[in-house]
Formats: sequence, structure tokens, C-alpha cells
Amino acid sequence: MSNDSIFKTFLVAFLLCVVCSVLVCLAAIVRIDREAYNKQLEVRKTVLAAAGFQQQIDDGGNIDELFTTNMELKIVDLASGEYTDAVDPATYNQKDALENPDLSVKIPSDKDIAGMGSRAKYAAVYVTKTGDIVLPIRGAGMWGPMLGYIAVADNGSTVKGLTFYQHAETPGLGAEVDNPRWKAQWPGKEVYNGNSVAIKVVKNGSYDPKASDAANTVDGLAGATVTSTKVSNIVRYWFGDDGFGKFLANLKAKRG
Repeated sequence: MSNDSIFKTFLVAFLLCVVCSVLVCLAAIVRIDREAYNKQLEVRKTVLAAAGFQQQIDDGGNIDELFTTNMELKIVDLASGEYTDAVDPATYNQKDALENPDLSVKIPSDKDIAGMGSRAKYAAVYVTKTGDIVLPIRGAGMWGPMLGYIAVADNGSTVKGLTFYQHAETPGLGAEVDNPRWKAQWPGKEVYNGNSVAIKVVKNGSYDPKASDAANTVDGLAGATVTSTKVSNIVRYWFGDDGFGKFLANLKAKRG
């Protein structure tokens, strides 16, 4: 066949298109996989930070290794406050569950202090080797949703850490929720006073360390009264009976 034939020209062009298409598809798959991995890595980093592993991360610890070594994923039925196998922990996506009426519930407006509208029936939590629990929390911020994790000790009340991995708060003001100095206030705070949710963020300035509720109070974010209130409401909702309240009460009862 002549090198100048029309058929051979079209054949070469076709094969070139096929090869290029395959390469583009492979590149897209690699990019998607990398993006998915980066998202997973960010969530793992946030969970570890909330659980008190920030120093190991700062020291260069391998996030995947720290996570797989120290964290166990479990599913909680928020209605009963018990662990459940109703959904597969490996494939369950709490965000996607919000779009599924069989996996979510509407929140009555008088109880929706976190401004969510609805919540998933099941929550994916992480349990550390020492029994601490890392709980997913979310709610409305000033400019958009805020998503994060808060960890409590195995007594179901003492905070171990709080970290947000998604928010749209104002830089220099509400975005100070990312400030390590502000986050450092949370470990050691108590969520409950008796059976009542007592944890709160003051609206402006600093709390009084000598006040009777000092163990339940965190400084507000300077110049960010709205964000301070939003964070306080988010945390208070998720530790209430419609959030993780029943689960933590069961945890405490079993612990004795």
C-alpha cells in the first residue's frame, strides 16, 4: 500500500485520535483519583487534629498511617443513640444521605438552632484506641455551611478538640475558627452540666475564668459575633438529644 494512499492517511489519523483519546482519559482518571485522595486526606487530617494528633501531624507524621492505626469508623443511629449496621461504614456518605428521604429527617424549625433544615439519620463517627469519639458536626455559618469534627473523651463530655474543614467565614474575623490559638481553648472544656448541654462560645471578648460556667465556656472570636454564635449553636445542637446526646448518654451509662 502506498504511503500516499488516502486510506492509510485516514488510518494513521484515526489511530492517532484513538491514542490521544486514551491518554486524555487516563490523565482525567488519574486527576480524579488524585482529587478524591486529596479530599480523603484532608478529612483524615481534620479527624486526627480534632482527636489530638495535631502535634504528630506537625512533626511530619504520615497522615494515612496515623489514621489507619488510631481510628475505627463506626455508624451511629442518632434516633436510638446506638451503633448500627443499617448502612455500610465503608460506603456510607453522610452528605449524600441528606438528599435521600429514606436516610434523612427534617428538623423542626423550633429545634433547628444550627440552621440545617435536615440531618442524616445515621452518623459516621471515629473511635480512637483510647476510646475517644470524633463526631462530625455541621451547620450554617455566616456566609455558608460550616463542617467539622469535634472529639470528646470516653466519658462523653470532656472535649478533646474541635476543627472545621469547610467554611466560608470572613477572613480575619470569622475565619479565625482556623486559628490554632482559638482552637487550643477547646480541649478540656465540658459539654454538659449535669444532663444539660452547657458548652457555649461567648458572643464578644473573653469569658470569665472565675465564673461558675468557665469549664463550659470558650472565648468568642474578636469582631465576629455572628460566627461565634453560629459555632455555639452548631455545637449545642449536635450535643443535644436530636444530635449525639442520646449516643453520648448511652456511652456514659455503659462506661459506668
